[in-house]
Amino acid sequence: MIEIERQARKFRSIPLISLIDVVFQLLIYFMLTTSFTRSESLELTLPPATEAAELAKREDAQTLHIYISNTGETFLEQKSMGEQDMAQELHSQLAVNPDRGILVLSAQQVPVKVLVHVMDRIYSAGGKNISVTDWVMPQASQPSQEGQHG
Repeated sequence: MIEIERQARKFRSIPLISLIDVVFQLLIYFMLTTSFTRSESLELTLPPATEAAELAKREDAQTLHIYISNTGETFLEQKSMGEQDMAQELHSQLAVNPDRGILVLSAQQVPVKVLVHVMDRIYSAGGKNISVTDWVMPQASQPSQEGQHG
């Protein structure tokens, strides 16, 4: 058998100082180029079904009732209102009593987008005490207290 002489391998070290510099530069680059977004959210209190039914049936002077029909039409108490009128009315009512309760009664076929838009309007007008419940629309387009459930 023939013996082949091997040369001893040279030990090569990795320069850690240069490697650390590169890692820190990458870290700084990612920290500077990353954008952090702050998401805003609405606080929503959903009452239990039994409590919602009681809230909907109660004729409380301290609670504003806002109805949303399946077509997206909004009513403040018994009056149909457009977006601007409702915003002004809510602002004036909440300026007197900012802690006033607001009960949003939403029909079953109302898209979430419409519900959130109405709640955003309430929040912009200064409303803080918002509750949401479902509402069975009566046959007529005008909201009625008899057709509600929680």
